[in-house]
Amino acid sequence: MPFFEIKETAGFRNMKIMVIDDDETFLAKMEKILILEEHSVITAISGEKALSILNENGFELILMDLKMPGLSGVDLIQKIREVGCNAIIIMITGYGTIESAVQTTKAGAYDYILKPFEFSLLKNKIKEVESELNLRKNLAVPDPIEKSRHGEFLKLENLNDYKSPFLVISNENPEEIISNYNLTQAIPLWLDYKEDENTISPTKLYMIKLKIEEFVKSNEAGTIICRGIEELLKIHEWDNFKQFLIYLQSEVLSSNYSLLLLVESNYFMDISYQSLFRDALSILINPVFHNIIELLSHPLRKGIITLLKSEDNLNFNKIVKKLNVDRSSILAFHINKLVQGSIVKKEKNLYGLTSRGNYISELIFLLEKLGFSDPQSQVKIFNYS
Repeated sequence: MPFFEIKETAGFRNMKIMVIDDDETFLAKMEKILILEEHSVITAISGEKALSILNENGFELILMDLKMPGLSGVDLIQKIREVGCNAIIIMITGYGTIESAVQTTKAGAYDYILKPFEFSLLKNKIKEVESELNLRKNLAVPDPIEKSRHGEFLKLENLNDYKSPFLVISNENPEEIISNYNLTQAIPLWLDYKEDENTISPTKLYMIKLKIEEFVKSNEAGTIICRGIEELLKIHEWDNFKQFLIYLQSEVLSSNYSLLLLVESNYFMDISYQSLFRDALSILINPVFHNIIELLSHPLRKGIITLLKSEDNLNFNKIVKKLNVDRSSILAFHINKLVQGSIVKKEKNLYGLTSRGNYISELIFLLEKLGFSDPQSQVKIFNYS
């Protein structure tokens, strides 16, 4: 049976691709087909050979065999990340190694393909990669950390906006955080191997969870500040740590509590942990996604946000007129939903966007912009001269 069959020839965006496999025949066929699609292709007969040429080229996509002599798939992914290559990785494997392929996706691979495969399947995967690359290009993700001018403490904006009391969990002295930010009603919890009344070993996730539960049960609302989550990620098995994050997501973030994560900037230099850290953040951010999607599920709410972004401080009648709404009661219902969601504010009968509203209006703009570049979008917009 052949490795793949060519059943369609429609092209996609050309990109720089490396193919890694210990089968020279497979490499030659892949190179020929991808070059015909106008991609720039470099092949490597082993993981070691791939690493020797990786720094010389800015690859966007790496297609690599899971089972090769020498480095394992997981080890090769880690080596690729350690040299600073952020290319998207797709594993190619046989039916007997599906479980291993799943493990490599957990280690940082984008996806995997089972041999033998039709070329149309690979084309579809590359289209997905194109969407991901467009997203990376258009979505500038800021560094989540801002250092103070002394570089000793993390800069938090408007801590007064968060409800007290505070539970400050830190792998360094939490009293310094409390003092630096003048936190009142703050409880320190030091993650340190030398345990005492206000100290818990970072190896004991269950004890950290118990302290959080005690804090939540003792207060109707509050804020949890956590510094050192990256260290917890390194010393705990992922499944155990994932359960801890799910607890935070379901029990803490779903109540009247806020969670502030303080992450060291130099952590992001440790590339081998980035995919796990993104997984950790995605678990915590899921409720935010669901909340935003629910709020924007009606086009009228989206229209209100967009209007108030362009024209701030409008009264109710002007909003009715500008949005051409037939029934003012419907508009009132949706404005109230946005006010309850802290997206729209009302001051002296005038409506405007809150800071959260401005943030969501930027998301709307970005998603609309990216939507037109989605390969499966039925709407396309082109510039021409």
